[in-house]
Amino acid sequence: MKKVLAFLLVFIMLFALAACGDKPDTTDEKKTPPTLTYLYNEGDGHKAIGEYLQGAFAAAGITLTLESQEWNTFLNTRKDGQFTIARNGWLGDYNDPISFLDMWTSASGNNDCQLGKGAHATVAIYNLDMTKWGGENVTNGTWAQTYDVIIAMIKKETDNAKRLEMMHAAEDLLMSTGTIVPLYYYTDLYMIDDSVKGFYSSPLGYKYFSTTTVDGMDYLNICLSSEPDTIDPALNSAVDGATLVSHLFSGLAKWAQDENGNLVIVADCAEELVAPVVNADGSVTYTYTLREGLKWSDGQDLKASDFEFAWKRASSVELGADYGYMFDVVKGYGTEEGIDVTSDDAARTITVTLPVNVAYWNELLAFPTYFPVRADVVANESWATSPETYICNGAYTISAWEHDSIITLKKNDNFIDADKVTMPTLNFYLSDDANNMLANFKKGDWLMIDDVPTNEIAALKKDYPTEFVIAGQLGTYYACFNVNADLGLATEAERAEVRKAIALLIDRNYICESVAQGGQVPASSFVAMGLTDSNGKEFYQNAGDEAANGYIGYYDVSVDAMEGNAASALETLKKYYKIDK
Repeated sequence: MKKVLAFLLVFIMLFALAACGDKPDTTDEKKTPPTLTYLYNEGDGHKAIGEYLQGAFAAAGITLTLESQEWNTFLNTRKDGQFTIARNGWLGDYNDPISFLDMWTSASGNNDCQLGKGAHATVAIYNLDMTKWGGENVTNGTWAQTYDVIIAMIKKETDNAKRLEMMHAAEDLLMSTGTIVPLYYYTDLYMIDDSVKGFYSSPLGYKYFSTTTVDGMDYLNICLSSEPDTIDPALNSAVDGATLVSHLFSGLAKWAQDENGNLVIVADCAEELVAPVVNADGSVTYTYTLREGLKWSDGQDLKASDFEFAWKRASSVELGADYGYMFDVVKGYGTEEGIDVTSDDAARTITVTLPVNVAYWNELLAFPTYFPVRADVVANESWATSPETYICNGAYTISAWEHDSIITLKKNDNFIDADKVTMPTLNFYLSDDANNMLANFKKGDWLMIDDVPTNEIAALKKDYPTEFVIAGQLGTYYACFNVNADLGLATEAERAEVRKAIALLIDRNYICESVAQGGQVPASSFVAMGLTDSNGKEFYQNAGDEAANGYIGYYDVSVDAMEGNAASALETLKKYYKIDK
């Protein structure tokens, strides 16, 4: 009923605004508002948000149809740009705002909005003055001449205040396109049985089970999501896949808990996380020594050259990994010679040079894309689809895989820290049906689930006060437009104006309180909460132009702003479309 009333309120408000203003122009130049398709992956929560958007857009004369796809199909449809508007979400890969910004460069595999890709590659309408940071003042430049350039400058800058200043300029440009419609800042919502001890989760959304115990049990049943698209460390780009990969592989560094329960980055395959040597040209060189006795799961020795091979593979144009750009902080990235990393197997050392010191380098070392793989193993293109061919170096190996049903992980006896692994078997059940997850949790069959039905949240908070968890998470849930979808308009400037107007039709407070119900915060920017700016405030609190606009971010998401937002949206939409509201 609340949902119906909310739609009626928006409809009445828009009708009244239209009646009080000028009559809609019905000349032939104006077109019927576009019919859009909202693409989302299966799940009650995503569907509920799509249904809300459908009603909110209809109040302004825009027809929104809903299309649901299975996760892997949805993921690839979005990446291929075969959509108009789609649901999306991004969790930070490390604790720096750049992890929300470098994904939108024209070469990034995570650039689902297709900015700088296809027809948009030649659109030259962007202005960006970079002179105060040592760059150029670009007028009517392309995405590659503006956004790509400032991101590259940020990654070479060592002055943190300047870096953050440039990142705000990059987000300003990004949000000016209207392709990204932030809805809320994430919280991490899951259920875990009280009997499970030793579990922890990172702000990036990864869950860790190797140090868990359950009285009287030598296995743990878990459900995070459906069948992963890939569990090749270099090719994975999903959080559920990263959780699996983090149990199957070990990098030079890893996330761990200290004695106080705080999450920290510590050495893993490396003996220690060394300080860099500063070179005469300002570049920095790290030399890591591998721990003695490292093995692959098949018993072969793990070599320093395995890391060299893996990093060069992951960063290569030939592989085309979505996260290949995460090596752009390494000297030589994007050149014919490739990244500057060498190895010495006899000395067990890996040497890597960065053009400048990078504050989040250790976090990159703990990221799955930086994990090692072995050349002879990955020569088989289907190696990561079967237990028989999946050779890894982490705490677990895959002992069985019933596709679309269950992946079973067994403790890896060749793992160097096998004595610290307390849970012998992890059963990862594969489902994205939240009702099915909850039913199995209530029966006690699954002791950890990573989703619940939205309509059950209020009851779960009451009935499972210690097992229903809402934790902080570094991420933003948003809708994204394909920048190359024409929306019935002739120019990109017009499309950007309409996309931003459509974003004003959304009551983010309603979504957080009545749909998501997981303690989420309405989002007015893309870069998420939880990242610190140079003045000590959070980065998102300095987004946009508060002095000029009177609100933080790129949209006024306060409850009182909805009427004004709707009026502004209708005024813009009536410039281009025949609207009878």
